[in-house]
Amino acid sequence: MAGPMVIAVDAMGGDAAPDAVVRGALQASTRTNARILLVGNEKRLHRCLAFEKHSPAVDVLHAPDTVDMGDLGPLALRKKKLSSLYVAMDQLQRGAADAVVSAGNSAAIVATASHHLGLIPGLKRPALGVLLPSFGPDLLLADAGAHSESGSIHLAQTVFLAVSFLKHACGRPHPSIGILNIGHEPTKGPRTIQGAMKLLAETSTPAVRYVEPHTLFHGTVDGVVCDGFVGNALLKLLEGVSDAARQCMEAYGDGILEPSSNREASSLEPWLHRLAFKELGAAPLLGVRKTVLIAHGRSRAREIANAILEAESYVRQELSPRMAKDEELLENLAAVRSHYTRWMLAGLKGPWRFSTKKPESDKGGQP
Repeated sequence: MAGPMVIAVDAMGGDAAPDAVVRGALQASTRTNARILLVGNEKRLHRCLAFEKHSPAVDVLHAPDTVDMGDLGPLALRKKKLSSLYVAMDQLQRGAADAVVSAGNSAAIVATASHHLGLIPGLKRPALGVLLPSFGPDLLLADAGAHSESGSIHLAQTVFLAVSFLKHACGRPHPSIGILNIGHEPTKGPRTIQGAMKLLAETSTPAVRYVEPHTLFHGTVDGVVCDGFVGNALLKLLEGVSDAARQCMEAYGDGILEPSSNREASSLEPWLHRLAFKELGAAPLLGVRKTVLIAHGRSRAREIANAILEAESYVRQELSPRMAKDEELLENLAAVRSHYTRWMLAGLKGPWRFSTKKPESDKGGQP
């Protein structure tokens, strides 16, 4: 890498922007050698910086417009080319920055990153990956909100993105992956999920099985795949559980967890601690050609600082280039697309069915 690393930060993205973003960038600047480029309205950013002592490694790049949290992603991409998000992503595309961090509109970030940076060859959509505390090693959740709806091909390809990420970022050469479902039986779940499993059965992927929500944190899989709506809802539920656990521990102390010789109970205590006090950062957008991290819209200064440091770590690992050159990933993405195309062509000749029988719900009726 020639010259110092540069992390471009969308300073106008997020519920507490730009104040919290600026403070987070300043906190991160004391813990990294990378240069931090705050992209946004320069008057507002300099006003924030005027009240804080800061390193010369923190720079400002003017961008007069802002992507609002309610903007549609593709519309923001087309109409707001002077926004802080667009300008930051343009810096990354041109090589003036090495990573982008934003706590702004997720749909706009995904659309802008896909447009500026391009996707790994053969990939239909990127996915947002979040590492969650588990009873074993951290559990990867993908997609955690890049796209609210997914087809069979998107779920199947996300499985291979998850495998590649866990291999290159977490050092797990043979990770196990599950697809989130309401049951483990092959007849359970909507046709989209069943179709994904059929696509995966026609590739060289290791066995992928259904995983039920109540077993997610037992450490039986390294990663779990679902559509972005379910993944984002699950993530927000866990945030609520985390907040509740933190409040209980702060109010009652560690005595709230009674010591027990029971194996399940004894393993629960450290997991609750990790869930309650896990330092939040951001989630990488898997499948784009360069490093993009999406932070929670409610991120405060500490979370923004952590996100910047995580971005630095992923750049130093060369995660995105390594995934883009992962031959196994490329072969499997191409195989899924090929099988899916054949299915679609076959469907033009008659009704396309994944099974001859509609799946039943746990209540015995139609889903």
